[in-house]
Amino acid sequence: MQIMTSETYYKVRPFSNLREMIQQSVALYGNLPAFRFRDTPNGEILHRTYRELGADVDAFGTALMSLGLKDQKIAIIGDNSYRWCISHLAVVNGVGISVPLDKLLKKEEIVSLLERAQVSAAIFDPSFADIMKEAQDAVPSLKLLIQMKPGSKDADKDDRSGIQYLDTLLGKGRVLLDEGDDSFLKRDIDPEQIASLLFTSGTTSMSKGVLLRNRNITEDIRSLAGVVRFPVGTRMLSILPLHHTFENTCGLFYGIYMGACLCICDGLRYIQKNMVEYKINLLIGVPALFESFYNKVWDSIRKKGKEDTIKKVIRLTGKIRKVKIDLRRVLFKSIHKAFGGQFRIGICGAAPIDPEIIRFFDQIGVRIIQGYGLTETAPVVAGCNDKVFVPGTVGRPLSGITIAIDTDINGGEGEILVKGPVVMQGYYQDDEATNEVIDTDGWFHTGDVGRVDEHGCLVITGRLKSMIVLKSGKKVFPEEIEQLVTRYSFIKESLVFGDEVEEGDVVINAKFVLDAEYMNREGLSEEEMASRLDQAVQEINREIPGYKGIRSYVYSFQELIKTTTLKIKRPNEIKRIQETLDRTKVRFRQLTGKNIDLLDSLCPIVPLESLGENDTKESAEADLSETKQE
Repeated sequence: MQIMTSETYYKVRPFSNLREMIQQSVALYGNLPAFRFRDTPNGEILHRTYRELGADVDAFGTALMSLGLKDQKIAIIGDNSYRWCISHLAVVNGVGISVPLDKLLKKEEIVSLLERAQVSAAIFDPSFADIMKEAQDAVPSLKLLIQMKPGSKDADKDDRSGIQYLDTLLGKGRVLLDEGDDSFLKRDIDPEQIASLLFTSGTTSMSKGVLLRNRNITEDIRSLAGVVRFPVGTRMLSILPLHHTFENTCGLFYGIYMGACLCICDGLRYIQKNMVEYKINLLIGVPALFESFYNKVWDSIRKKGKEDTIKKVIRLTGKIRKVKIDLRRVLFKSIHKAFGGQFRIGICGAAPIDPEIIRFFDQIGVRIIQGYGLTETAPVVAGCNDKVFVPGTVGRPLSGITIAIDTDINGGEGEILVKGPVVMQGYYQDDEATNEVIDTDGWFHTGDVGRVDEHGCLVITGRLKSMIVLKSGKKVFPEEIEQLVTRYSFIKESLVFGDEVEEGDVVINAKFVLDAEYMNREGLSEEEMASRLDQAVQEINREIPGYKGIRSYVYSFQELIKTTTLKIKRPNEIKRIQETLDRTKVRFRQLTGKNIDLLDSLCPIVPLESLGENDTKESAEADLSETKQE
């Protein structure tokens, strides 16, 4: 077992629970802006100071206590908003247990999770009102419904549905506080008590409920603060869904700890607009976001015919930086202007990112810090930081966290294990699953595979569950190949998977999603895009060992099935591919280089028995063409 230990670079202020941390921030940052947001995408920009934030949390917490919700589970669902934040902060800081839910879940899944969690109340956006009314009939424990703000149909009439409104409860809480109600303010918060119940992505029958203690979250905040530091007043853009621990801990809680101004994004299509108008300094995102920025920048550079110029300036700034002169933000001012002119730091997690993207942004003056963690670890356990920056790695363990690679081979690959105060209490009502991932020595088994590189940094190489084992015994991690694909701007995303063939061997297959916008912008035909893809696959195969090479592949223009943090749901996507093949009675290899979207309109298509063992790719394509004409 290889052990990775942590270092601490910065002094961290002491606090024993989340409420104490927030109270400290209110006292320290008082009248500084804590939030900027809109109620509607084109509406007025609203502001809340740290003092106002503290007062709103206390008022709403007091109102929830008056409704008899002490120690109860309370679900929260909706878009990122200031009201979402104060709801969550009030619940975890004195009322009970917060149960954040994914806003993209289907109605049946929402109701199922409400029932599984045995929630007593739900706080929700207006768009979920009808679902919650139905849920009350199906979930015996669900007694109270609280809508974050009135919907358009509720604005001009009294509500008689039993739904209460957050703004009304805020007013009630303020009155109760003025009258001396200190039930919320004086609640003792045990650091070991459960703060949040978070369901992992997946179907409601398969998803696990992660129980995070108050201490798990506070220790992750302290661990982050020990290795990275940002100026007070740093403007952060909240993009990722707040029900996910990455945004919840790093964006919300750590942002409050460091005195940031949290700007709520109006929606994915408004990211660049919000970055410009709020003059964002820092944002937390997933690889797809930074890949999108990278592609847009280079598309603009190519259109202007300035590729050679940009590369020359990058070489120049790299040389003069060696003598402590940094002109990146001056010489690349036009690029920075597109992102508001003040964008300096990106924090990237949830999936691997092409190191070239990180290097490019660093060359123009934006530092992308890659991190690693899981919901079960509150979530961040490792990351690059102010002192350690190695693109292609997720840095070193955060302060107070120990990471191990389960192998005795120096530099060898093995499962990543984590130990420290950030490790969850366990899975909700599932001791068996808990014991499978937390061993008797306290190590949490992540299910991820990695190694320690020559810089002493952690490199993630894949997931145990997605690992492909070939007949020879050799192992292939699809994420490694998928990362090579990200360099091709005409490919939006990819899925690499293993497929067993008649001979009993396992071959490497892939599905690529081509970028229709790129195709139209460049004036390319689908045939030309397919030709580019074929060339890309050949290039990738030349770079990797033969046993890892992509044997067969298809392309599509439909996005892969993903979670709200844009992680590909591998089992779901592979199942969708297999169902298509079964329905149309085609083998995957017969479709190599073809558009799999066409299968939905071709049924039946090229029956298996019509192709002999020696049929070639060309003959299969001819059969497909003939079937399409019929």
